Amino acid sequence: MTAPENQDELQSLKRFNDELVETVQSQQKTIAQLREELNLYRRKLFGQSSERHAEDDSQLHLFDLGESVNEGDDDEQDPPKSRKKRRRKKKSEKLPAHLRRKIIEADVSSKERMCSCCGEEMPIIGTDISERLDLIPAELFVWEIRRHKRACGKCRESITQVPAGSEPGGPTTPVAGSDYGFGVYTQIITNKFADHLPLYRGEDIFARAGVMIPRNTQFGMLVNIAALVAPLIALMKSRIVSGRVLGVDDTSVRLQDPALPGKMRTARFWLYRGREDHPYNVFDFTESRGRDGPAGFLRDFHGHAVVDAYGVHEGVYLGKHDQIFAACCNCHARRKFVEAKPNDPVAAARALAMYRGLYDVEDRAKRCSAEERLELRQRESAPLMNQLHDWLIEKSSDPRVLPKSSLGKAVRYSLNQWDELTVFLGDGAIPFDNNETENELRSLTIGRQNWLFVGSNRGGEVAAAMYSLVSSAARHHLDAWAYVDDCLRKLAGGSTDYEALLPDVWRGRHPESIRVYRDAEQASRRLTTQQRRVRRREAKVA
Repeated sequence: MTAPENQDELQSLKRFNDELVETVQSQQKTIAQLREELNLYRRKLFGQSSERHAEDDSQLHLFDLGESVNEGDDDEQDPPKSRKKRRRKKKSEKLPAHLRRKIIEADVSSKERMCSCCGEEMPIIGTDISERLDLIPAELFVWEIRRHKRACGKCRESITQVPAGSEPGGPTTPVAGSDYGFGVYTQIITNKFADHLPLYRGEDIFARAGVMIPRNTQFGMLVNIAALVAPLIALMKSRIVSGRVLGVDDTSVRLQDPALPGKMRTARFWLYRGREDHPYNVFDFTESRGRDGPAGFLRDFHGHAVVDAYGVHEGVYLGKHDQIFAACCNCHARRKFVEAKPNDPVAAARALAMYRGLYDVEDRAKRCSAEERLELRQRESAPLMNQLHDWLIEKSSDPRVLPKSSLGKAVRYSLNQWDELTVFLGDGAIPFDNNETENELRSLTIGRQNWLFVGSNRGGEVAAAMYSLVSSAARHHLDAWAYVDDCLRKLAGGSTDYEALLPDVWRGRHPESIRVYRDAEQASRRLTTQQRRVRRREAKVA
C-alpha cells in the first residue's frame, strides 16, 4: 500500500473517531438528561410532596451571600438546646349538649341496696356519669302530602284545593314534581363535591338507608340544581371580575367523547379565585386549554391575573393587552430549583436561600395593608429580586450549566418570565405567588382521583357549578350541608336576595354553621409557620 493511500485511510479513521467521540458525548448528555427526568418522576411518585427546603451543609445562607468568611468564625458553637415539651394530661372532650341522650340507669340489685348493719335501704348519695358517642345510620322518611279537595254537595260545581307546591311550610322539594326532597338533593351534592364520592358510591349510601337511587337519576337531579343555583354563581362571578386582582389556575380531566367510543379526550377545569374583597371561588369547564374559555370568563375583567408561565406565553389570559395583565407565580419558579436540587445542590440551595428571604418578607407583610406591604417590598424584596436576577444572568452564561439540565431549565424559566415575576413589587395588592388558588383547586383534584372522568360536556358544566358552590362554602369554613340546604330552600322558594346567600354574608348570619375547629386549625398552622420563620431569622442574625 502506497503512502498516499495510508494517509487517506488514516484521515478516514480520524474522522470516524471524531464522529464516535461526538456521538458518545451526545449520548452521555442524553443519558444524563433522562436520568434527571427519571429521578424527578421517581421523587414525584414515591417521594415527599412537600417542597419545604431544609438547610443542609450545601445550603448557602441568604445572609452569608457575598460576604467573606473569617477564620475566627469557624469556631464551634454550642448547639441550641432543644426545648422539652411538657406532656399534657389528656382530657376527655365533653360531648355537645345539643345531642339527644339515651339514658341507661345502672343500679345495684334490691338485695344489695340493703345495709348489712341496720337492714334498711341505702339512699342514693351520688351518681357517676360517663358518656359514649354512638351513631345511627342516616334515616330516610317520606313526606306524604295530602291536599284535600272540597266541593259543594248541592251544586256539585264549586271545587277548591291547595295548589301543588303551596302546602303549609313551603315547598318540600327544590324541583317541582320531583320525588325527592331537599335533604336528598343536598346529600347528593355533598357526597360528590364535598366528600369526593362518585355517584355510584352514592347509590350504596342510599341503599344502606333502604332506597336505591340510580346514578343516572342522581345526575339528572344535579342538572336541575345547577340551573337553580345559576343566578347565585353568576353573582359570585360578577363580584370576582369586578376586582383588580384574581388568581387563575387549571387542571386537566378526562372527558368521554361519543365520537371516540372507548377513548377519552383531555378537557380542563378552571378556577378563578377572588381576593379578600371578593372571597369566592368560581369554576369553569372547557373542552381544551385554549384561550376561548378564559377570554369569555374574563371579558369584563380589568386588572392583574396571577397565573403560571402557560398563561403568560400562550396569551390565554391576555387576550386584551390593555385590559388584563399577567402576574406570574413565584412559587412555580422556586419549584424548578427544588427539582434541580438533587443534581446541583449548591446552586439550587443558593436560589432557594434567596427565595426563603423573599418569603420571610411576605410572611411579615401578611397583616399589612396594601400600601404598607408595597413599602416593605420596595425596601426589602426589591434588592433580593435584583440579587436573584444577577445570579440568574450569571448562571445562564455559565458553560457548566447545560441548557437541558434541571438547573438550566430552572434558570431559563425564571428569566423568560422575569417581568411578570416582579409585578408584585409595584402593587401591594398582588400576591407573591398563586399558592392559595392552587390549594383551592385541590378539592377538585382529590375528587378526580375517585370519579376519574367526566361523562359529557354537560356533566363538566354541572360539576363546575356545584364545585363553585361547595368550594366557596369550604373557603369560609362553613358546614357545606347546612349552607347548600339553605341555598336550595331559599332559591326554590322564589327568593331573589342572592346577596344574602353569598358565603361570606351567610356566614355572618349563621354562626352556628361555622366549623370553628377549622378556624382554630388555620390560625394554629399560620402561627406555627410564623414562629418557625421568626426563629430562623433570629438564628441567622445571631
